[in-house]
Amino acid sequence: MSAHVITVRYEIRPERMDEFIQLIKENSEKSLAEPGCLNYEASMAGNKVFLYEKYKSEDDFKYHTTTEHFANYGEKTKDLVISKEITMYEGLK
Repeated sequence: MSAHVITVRYEIRPERMDEFIQLIKENSEKSLAEPGCLNYEASMAGNKVFLYEKYKSEDDFKYHTTTEHFANYGEKTKDLVISKEITMYEGLK
């Protein structure tokens, strides 16, 4: 099995950026504690945020999407986000 990588490009409402940063940091801590999560890192430039997630396998990522914190993060951030672009990659061996 090869690694599974997800990138997310967010545009955040500027007046809600501090709130978003706090939520993504909390979600990062919980995600990194999951089995198979190798990386969960966010970077920002202005009101743009780039998220890089890496899992040992697609099954590990699928598990991530079933967690309570995944659902809570989506619900809590939906009004903070102007746009979101998700791309999934399969690692090359």
